[in-house]
Amino acid sequence: MAVVITLYILGLALTALVLLGVAVTSFVTTSWVDRVLAGIGAVLAGSYAYYLLSGGAGYVLFFVVALLLPFYAGRKLYLGFRDRDRTRAERAAAAAAIRAADEWRSTRRW
Repeated sequence: MAVVITLYILGLALTALVLLGVAVTSFVTTSWVDRVLAGIGAVLAGSYAYYLLSGGAGYVLFFVVALLLPFYAGRKLYLGFRDRDRTRAERAAAAAAIRAADEWRSTRRW
């Protein structure tokens, strides 16, 4: 049973680190709500892992969802990295189109 609890504590620590990474960094696919929720989840997972490491109360509550959160956060990070370059290119193209339209309007004054 001690091995399971140790793996659970490691999983909680991993969850806290990944969620903290999502909360600290900003990507295209992470809104401010996602970042705040990730920060709250990181604090909760990290504090519970610390509580279990310091001895706990003699019993352990297993939150299976806490072990699945790194996969969700990892997906968000992956999508952010993947879409970052495409979004930058789209923004640059939109800015160039606006500049071209302003230039055309400035030369077409009657």
